[in-house]
Amino acid sequence: MRIIPLLSLGLPLFSTLAQAAAQPAESPIDRYGQQIFKNSRAIGMTMVVIDKNQTQMRFYGETRSGSRQTPDADSLLRIASISKAMTGEVLSALTLDKKVKLDDPLQKYAPAGVALPPAGQSITLLNLATHTSGVPREMPGEKPKDTPVFVWPNVQQRWSWLSGTKNKLAPGQRAQYSNLGFDLLADALSRASGKPYPVLFREKITVPLGMKDTTFSPSPAQCARLMEGYGASPCVDTTAAIGSGGIYSTPRDMQRWLQELLRPQNEARRQLRDQTLRMHLQRADLSSLRGMDVAGQADQLGLAWIRMEPSPNSPEIIQKTAGGGGFLGYAALAPHNDVAVWVGLTRSGGTRYQHLSNGVNKLVAELSGYKPVAAPMPKPTLAKPKAARGKAAIAQAAPAKPRAKKAARKAAGPKAAVAKNGAKKKTHLVKTSAHRAQ
Repeated sequence: MRIIPLLSLGLPLFSTLAQAAAQPAESPIDRYGQQIFKNSRAIGMTMVVIDKNQTQMRFYGETRSGSRQTPDADSLLRIASISKAMTGEVLSALTLDKKVKLDDPLQKYAPAGVALPPAGQSITLLNLATHTSGVPREMPGEKPKDTPVFVWPNVQQRWSWLSGTKNKLAPGQRAQYSNLGFDLLADALSRASGKPYPVLFREKITVPLGMKDTTFSPSPAQCARLMEGYGASPCVDTTAAIGSGGIYSTPRDMQRWLQELLRPQNEARRQLRDQTLRMHLQRADLSSLRGMDVAGQADQLGLAWIRMEPSPNSPEIIQKTAGGGGFLGYAALAPHNDVAVWVGLTRSGGTRYQHLSNGVNKLVAELSGYKPVAAPMPKPTLAKPKAARGKAAIAQAAPAKPRAKKAARKAAGPKAAVAKNGAKKKTHLVKTSAHRAQ
């Protein structure tokens, strides 16, 4: 190798070093954004980051496989269960308006003639908002064939089930993630306000913040902007999942929503933010907790939001997970550090949620001044090595001899075969359950 002295090229050494030092360091936002997109194996991804007074967006991949179109600030996504955080915000608004109380029994807002099943204590609005109502995750019964996500059960079906269930509900004793519970909560808020829930939702959230593309009933023009991923559901009205997961939105609108959670525009909005992000239950106070440790240990439960306690490598994080209809999403806030991140992505068949939530948590930590475990950059795609030659190539390419395989199976015994088959079944369950996730 020939070494060329820098001075022989007429470039002073100090000038070259100065130019190298002047190169801008890669931002944590880009580093983690690329890592999340690569590791999650997403088809398309949008990211909104608020760091103090600065807001940035990043876009990756395609709006749908093969479209060659990168998502943008107006791409439409399903925010899925982040809808629950907005339902909690509507609940907070009505408590501040003195329309409801958190300890109001659900029976008070049940449809006329509907009686809830007897229980040791009444289901309250707070029970529903903290997943401690005893109501199951989904309504029991078989969903009609070929029914898209977020359109079943409707309001009449869920209240009919609740009034006739023989299940023993034990509100307040344990936490169990429940989509059904949040839909019942939205129904109750609608009756308390005397307004259809979409009207109430617009009045309390989207109109004050100018969120023009956030809706349950997308127009044809909005549907044309809907991103599409693995397991995609059609672009239809999703008011059936009114409180749990039916909301469509865009990065531009989600930016406005996150900004208001960090820096409310006036005192009334600050009170609403404080009420919305307030925690109500400690993990230690519950006999059990299921379905809420997806992004990290759920130390406290609020109105849909989950609080993770600070650690030496991370600040306090208040977060909400989401997934369904081909989308995954995650919102994470560090309110005391003025940092918030939301990521919405379209999943592929191999997407795993923890690649999304872990990356976002580390980004929030780093922007908050902590030093999380370093996030490696995605490795570049390398060219395939040339085929080996001679005997080495033959040994590498040739399959194992049948006799050797048979001998190995015999030596392993029947237990190995059972374990192998069990592992296959488990993997299949993980993949299919993501269609209606947290």
